[in-house]
Amino acid sequence: MRFLLYANLIAIVLLAGSLARLYEGERLPWLEHRQENAVAELPAPETGDEGSVPAPAAHEPSSPLTLEQIMALQLPLPNPERAPAEAEAVAKFVPEPEPRREIVILTEGAYPPFNYRDGSDALAGFDVELSRALCERMKVRCRFVDVPWDRLVPALRQGDGDAIAASMLIPSPGRETPASGDGLILTDRYYSTPGRFAARRNAVPPAATPSGLAGRSIAVQTGSIHQAYAATRFPNAKLETFPSLEEAKTALAAGEADLLFADRNALLRWTSSGAGVCCRLVGPDYGDVAYFGKGAAIVLREEDAALRDAFDAALDAAIADGTYARISAKYFSGSIY
Repeated sequence: MRFLLYANLIAIVLLAGSLARLYEGERLPWLEHRQENAVAELPAPETGDEGSVPAPAAHEPSSPLTLEQIMALQLPLPNPERAPAEAEAVAKFVPEPEPRREIVILTEGAYPPFNYRDGSDALAGFDVELSRALCERMKVRCRFVDVPWDRLVPALRQGDGDAIAASMLIPSPGRETPASGDGLILTDRYYSTPGRFAARRNAVPPAATPSGLAGRSIAVQTGSIHQAYAATRFPNAKLETFPSLEEAKTALAAGEADLLFADRNALLRWTSSGAGVCCRLVGPDYGDVAYFGKGAAIVLREEDAALRDAFDAALDAAIADGTYARISAKYFSGSIY
C-alpha cells in the first residue's frame, strides 16, 4: 500500500514538472527525440535548377497551456512533508476484525462467598466480582447468568454462555471435575485451595512437623481430603474427626483440639468473622496437588482460545496492580491466589 502511494506521488511530480515546462514554452526531451527521428526519416529533398535545397520551415512551439487548462486537469501538487501522514491515514482505514463486545459468563449463584445472590437479588461474590474486573480490563461487557451446577458445562457446550466462572476446579490426575470433558479449555488458576492449620489465638501452636505434632490432637472433617492428608503427613498426631467442618471449628474454639486442619479459604473467612474471633491461621499452606488440586479456573470452549488468553493476561495484570488482593480481602481477609 505504501509503495503504491509513493509511486503515485512520484508520477504526479514528474507530470507536474512537464506541465510547468510546457507552460514556459520549453520542449520536452522525449518530444525532441521523436522530432529528430522524424526528420532523419524524411526523404531527401529534390534540388532545384540552381541546386539549392530549400530550408526547412522553422519549428513553431506549441502554445503553452493556460493556467485554466492546468487547473482543469485537477492534479494536486504533491507535498513531500505530508506523504508519511497521508500513508498513515490510508493505513488506518484497513478494516480490523470486530472485537467481541459482550461476554456471557455462567455461574452457579449458590456457593457463597464465591457466587450467590445478594440482598438486591443480583449475582455477587468473589467469582463474579473478579470476573467483572477482568472484563473491564479486557474492555468488554460481561453479563452474568446463573445456572444450576450440574447444568453449567452442558449450557456452555450448547452456546448459552461464553465462559464459566463458578469455582470449577482444574482437573488433575486422579481428580476428575466437571471441566474434565473434551472440547473444554481452562484459564490459569484464579485461586488456589490448599490446606491450612488454625489454632486458638491465646495458644502457642506446636511446630507443624511430624515430630512436632506427635501426640497432638487435630480436628478434621470426617471423610475429607484434609483428614486423608493429615493422616499421611502427620501419622503420629491424634485426629479428632467430626461430621462437618462447622463442628470441627466449634471443637477447636472450645479447646477440644489443639489444631484444626481444613481448607485455607474457609478458615480465612471463618477467622475474619465474629464466629471465628477465637482463632487464627498458623503454619504454611499445604498445596499438594494430589490432595488439594491445582485450584479453580474459568472454563471455556476449546475454540475460544483467544478469549482464554485475554482472561489470563487480564488476571496477571490484576494481580500485579493489587486489584486481585483488594477483591480477595473483601471476601477472605487476605489473598487466596
